[in-house]
Amino acid sequence: MKPSLLRIVRVLLLSGPVCVAHADEGVSFAAWGDMPYSRFERALAEDILQAQARRALAFSLHVGDIKSGSAPCDDALLLDRRALFERSRHPLVLMAGDNDWLDCARVQAGGHDPFERLAALRSVLFAQAPALPGLHRSAASPEQARWRIGSVLFVTLNVPGSPLPDTAAGRGQARDALNWLDEALQPEMLRDVRALVVAFHAHPDFAAHAAGRGSQRYRALLDRLARFASADQRPLLVIHGDTHTWRVDKPLHDPDSGRRLDNVIRLETHGSPWLGWTEVVVDPDAPAVFRFRPHRMSSE
Repeated sequence: MKPSLLRIVRVLLLSGPVCVAHADEGVSFAAWGDMPYSRFERALAEDILQAQARRALAFSLHVGDIKSGSAPCDDALLLDRRALFERSRHPLVLMAGDNDWLDCARVQAGGHDPFERLAALRSVLFAQAPALPGLHRSAASPEQARWRIGSVLFVTLNVPGSPLPDTAAGRGQARDALNWLDEALQPEMLRDVRALVVAFHAHPDFAAHAAGRGSQRYRALLDRLARFASADQRPLLVIHGDTHTWRVDKPLHDPDSGRRLDNVIRLETHGSPWLGWTEVVVDPDAPAVFRFRPHRMSSE
């Protein structure tokens, strides 16, 4: 689905009112994804895990797409990726990307039933929860999780970058993601929470949402996040992948007033072929609650 050139290029950091971390404070974790797409990137993924192992991180968060969209969707690949992620020194929280199940319907990927591949993905990669105290998985969609570290609440959703089929299964999967988010945003879930992190795979097209356009699936998701953030001033970090462009900005707007929501920051992770990972610090006591230190891979 995304570029597959094996080259590493310089990533330009977008300017904006955000801070880059230079020290470990608060809750620190790694964010990465949209790789490995090849044998070359499979080796680089091990390098990324080794680099993360040298940092004091609470966990490693992979936003999904553990293979290219045209790579075969077979059990052998899932087992290989499980072996890869088991090498993480830190608990590794994985999300489901569209390449990993939904795009398996492509002929070059094997022409599979996507929901059969989602079941296989769940069986191989989501049967065992990461060793994070208090992590709770969705009964309907075990690739969705939530957990707390101190006063920070983390939520992951299955929101893939490719369109879900207009079938009962597709509509049900979309409902599962929204229901899981709705549960997380209930007052009883937010008691003593001072900052939130919500992560999913898809780029939800913030610009189209701000203009009143975009797909209904993404609009429903962003409407929920925007209305919550507009009414509740707690800092919210939204993490996603999908378009492989590292960026940190504030793209979410209130759908009613059009006002930019300055308490919401978006991080898009690195992705093939522009590889790397981001060290994220969440410190509710700091002036900049969310801080980011990108680690770009080098071809040297």
